This record gives sequence, C-alpha cells and structure tokens, in this order.
Amino acid sequence: GFSRKVVDAIIATGVAFETFDILSDEEVRAGLKEYSNWPTYPQLYAGGELLGGCDIVLEMAGSGELKEPLEAAAAAFNGGGASVVPLNDRIKALLGCANVLLFMKGTRLEPKCGFSRKVVDAIIATGVAFETFDILSDEEVRAGLKEYSN
Repeated sequence: GFSRKVVDAIIATGVAFETFDILSDEEVRAGLKEYSNWPTYPQLYAGGELLGGCDIVLEMAGSGELKEPLEAAAAAFNGGGASVVPLNDRIKALLGCANVLLFMKGTRLEPKCGFSRKVVDAIIATGVAFETFDILSDEEVRAGLKEYSN
C-alpha cells in the first residue's frame, strides 16, 4: 500500500535508510501523530524533520526533489559522507519488501506494455497478493536486475 510506495521511492534514491514498524508499538504510533501533527502513516523523516506522507514523498520523488534531503540527512548522520546503498543491496531490499514482487514496466494499475499487462492479469487470476516495482522509474535497478538474476 502507501508504505510500500514510500519505501520504493526511497530505495530508488539509493540512500541508506531505516524503517520502524509503527504497528509494533501503539505508544509510538499515537505519540508520533501528536508530535508531527500529521494524522496518517507513513511519515518520512530526514534529519529529524518530517518531509511528509505518501503523497508528498511521491511528488518529491517524481520531481527529483527527494534525494537531496535524504542525502543531506545521511551525510550528517554519517559524519559528512552520504551512505549510498550498493545496487545489489538495493535489489535485495526491494525483494524483501514483498513475498511476491513483479518488476514490470509501469504499475499494476497502469502497465506500460502488453507483456506487463498479461503478467499482472495472470497473477491477479491466481488470487495471490503481490506488489510491483516500476523498472522505468529506476534505470539502475532495471539494468542491474539483468546481472542480479544471473
């Protein structure tokens, strides 16, 4: 859902990050909403500052504005050098986000080619839950998948 979209956007920047499962701690979940004055999750923070929720993060990713604040926060956290995740680690992180993940052109709702549409329809017909990653949104992952798969 929304959290997955935000994680995908962050992974696409190549900047190392951590997550916290707010469902694991009701006190943190309630307290963070009050602290941030933001009613929904996910919430993305960089350098201790709230960047926003899903819509804002996706807008920032789409305009190319997401990477800069994440790199700045990573650089500050790491004492000056941004931590960039190696490509194979980025791919492994993507694969770890879902039991079934389809790398495709476009999204489940908007496939960008006939092959992607056919595979989406075939998976939907099985009734198995799955997530997608738009390889057109990240050329490095797109090219790296070919090597990673071998």
